[in-house]
Amino acid sequence: MFTRRTFLTGGLAVGASAVLCGPGGRARAQAPKPLLIGLTCDGTGAFAASGQAERRGIILAIEEQNARGGLLGRPLEHAWEDTESNPDVAARKAQRLIERERIDFMIGALSSAVAARLSELAQRYGIVYFNSNCGADSMTNERCQRTSFAWDASDETFARATAPLVARSLGKRWLILTQADAWGRSVTATTRESMKSVGASEAADLSIPPGTRDFSAQLLRIRATRPQVVMANLAGGEQAALREQARNFGADRDAHWVFPPLDYPDLYALGARRAFGYFATTWHHAVTDPGAQDFVQRFRRRWTGAPIEVPCNVSCNGYIAARELFRAIERAGTTKNHDVIKALEGHVITDNFRKYPSRIREWDHLVEQMVYLAKARRADQMKDRYDLVEPVADIEPAAIAPPRGASRCKMPSFGETAVYGG
Repeated sequence: MFTRRTFLTGGLAVGASAVLCGPGGRARAQAPKPLLIGLTCDGTGAFAASGQAERRGIILAIEEQNARGGLLGRPLEHAWEDTESNPDVAARKAQRLIERERIDFMIGALSSAVAARLSELAQRYGIVYFNSNCGADSMTNERCQRTSFAWDASDETFARATAPLVARSLGKRWLILTQADAWGRSVTATTRESMKSVGASEAADLSIPPGTRDFSAQLLRIRATRPQVVMANLAGGEQAALREQARNFGADRDAHWVFPPLDYPDLYALGARRAFGYFATTWHHAVTDPGAQDFVQRFRRRWTGAPIEVPCNVSCNGYIAARELFRAIERAGTTKNHDVIKALEGHVITDNFRKYPSRIREWDHLVEQMVYLAKARRADQMKDRYDLVEPVADIEPAAIAPPRGASRCKMPSFGETAVYGG
């Protein structure tokens, strides 16, 4: 499904639609061409809820920019395609946005497979692409691109943050549950590297075949092994089934449970009864850092009646990514991709609704993020239906960002990057 919507306010709307005439009625001025932002946010598929939360954040940033008079004298519009959490579908629809709709910039991603395809496509055309919510390390490592920027914390960033916080706060004897697929093995490999750095020991590693829905054997093994921490490297249906059975079995009281980084829409879908344990995140609507609560109120006014009315980590990433794109265009004074990229590289974002600034790294285009270790709040402690997250610790970006010396990014040069826009 393709949808398009224009947000024009006040005098900008008049200026965009009017044709000024001189003597004899001849046109002497034309309406400025709108700046078109392509949104590649999931609307169906595995990441639908997060994709729409992300989209709400981006749209709010577009509306607010139009309320300030647009950008470089031009109104903003957006064109959205549902990427369906499917890389082939995403590539086909993104190509249609670029070739048929002539979008100027592109924002949106949850799935690592989708982000990889869109990043490669963007580099081929030269269009600046903001991967707003995919944390796969490869996007800023071996698959980095000059035209692409990654706005979520990377998997390595999350691991470097979580391990010391878990070791210090929860214990150093860990049992690992590994989803037996490429993602699960990758996460567990990162977990093991982090274990060495914090002096944690491995009590056991239990492999979980994809499609597993009966976890009784694993839960009995956990009870017999008595670890201090269960690192549950599972996702999707496997994680949901594990949570349900662990809660029913009482295994949530046998150890501290730590799950992979969790987007708030997934936590909200689990509900308070199944949402036990600890996880990592980059933002939450209850934080009180400068500007955060003002953003929350603006978001809630705009999205009253939405499936999730509060901004979450994916909404915040989408909003700030779009806002910083507009600011970079203003600094560059043009929409030409090379100039906009240069205005982004090395830029420090101080008003990011967080305690610590974020820096856009020029060598791999990762946007540095602070990370919270949080736990799911008990149902009897919740103030309202959205009060599911209790942050327990945080760590600043400089302490957890992947080191430059270990980067495998071979950033394409500007000479290797096609000119787009301007």
